[in-house]
Amino acid sequence: MIFSQLQDALRSNLNLSSLIMKGAYIICLAIAFELLALWFNDFLEKQVAPLVTGDANRESAWRMRRRTTLRQTPKMFSRSILYTVAMLLVFNLFGVPILPLSIAIGAVVALFAAGLVPILRDLTQGYTLLAEDTLAVGDVVEIGAHSGTVERFTLRSTTLRDANGRLHVLSNRDISDVIVAKRREESVKK
Repeated sequence: MIFSQLQDALRSNLNLSSLIMKGAYIICLAIAFELLALWFNDFLEKQVAPLVTGDANRESAWRMRRRTTLRQTPKMFSRSILYTVAMLLVFNLFGVPILPLSIAIGAVVALFAAGLVPILRDLTQGYTLLAEDTLAVGDVVEIGAHSGTVERFTLRSTTLRDANGRLHVLSNRDISDVIVAKRREESVKK
């Protein structure tokens, strides 16, 4: 049924004057959504700004990586949502019934989200750890029963090297208590 409605909608929309008008509408829609995305990204930038400056004594390469991640992650999610809404409006313009399409997209997103809950929890906790500048590469920390030097930190996991040389890879969702024994700070250049 949906496919027959789609075929009917495409047949009725494939004449030159209709395509020109719809093309102009799509261009205006794209401009409007880009302006909305720019405004929303500026809003997000202002919300993240206090978090960005909390790493003044850190190594410069780490600061750049941290600040880029803090700024770009929310922007990526907001643009994805805005582009999805814009695509639904374009489909609506061509007569595609968007309610069934929206329900189908929502169901697919819900299924993927349900399967990816542990990864989403890792990413959320990793972003929080990064925003609070809790730990960074080179810090000597104790996380739960594990202690060592942070060798790698991503939004998904934290890798520690202990005193015996063993590598511990911890999911960020499992990190709740962090004891920082020594922070790695930028060395003073003489």
